[in-house]
Amino acid sequence: MIVPHYDAILHALGTSRKDIQDKTEIKIPVAFLKFLLTVAVQHGDFNEADYLAENPDVANALRSKKIASGKEHYLSVGFLEGRRGALPAVDEAWYRKVNTDVAAAIRAGKLSSGGEHFKLIGAEEFRAPSKEYVSDCLTWKVALEKAQMPTAAVKPKR
Repeated sequence: MIVPHYDAILHALGTSRKDIQDKTEIKIPVAFLKFLLTVAVQHGDFNEADYLAENPDVANALRSKKIASGKEHYLSVGFLEGRRGALPAVDEAWYRKVNTDVAAAIRAGKLSSGGEHFKLIGAEEFRAPSKEYVSDCLTWKVALEKAQMPTAAVKPKR
């Protein structure tokens, strides 16, 4: 994949390096945001079996040869539809060891497994499913924390 020069991208967005030098944010069109996320997803790992299990309509489309694969569906529309199940499998022993709160919840009968926790909330909390994804999850977490918009102060009623 070729990536245009940084200045060309900024120009297409109606700005320049000089214009954004002291800024913390700029507006980008939703279509461009979706494009960037789709590019990122195309380079990520994909769990075909779990995606098909979580999305029976996609599994049916695959069986009836309406799509070539679950991954094709996820990359073309599934990710942007918010479909679940594409994330890598959870290393159960590692996940429980690193996430002691999850291990405690499993012992207390509140969860059946680390995999269940990861699917329900762990992925959205940027917890890694296994040791090999720690750096990726931390990178996304930090980037998105930096990107969060400050909330407007709410004035108390008097």
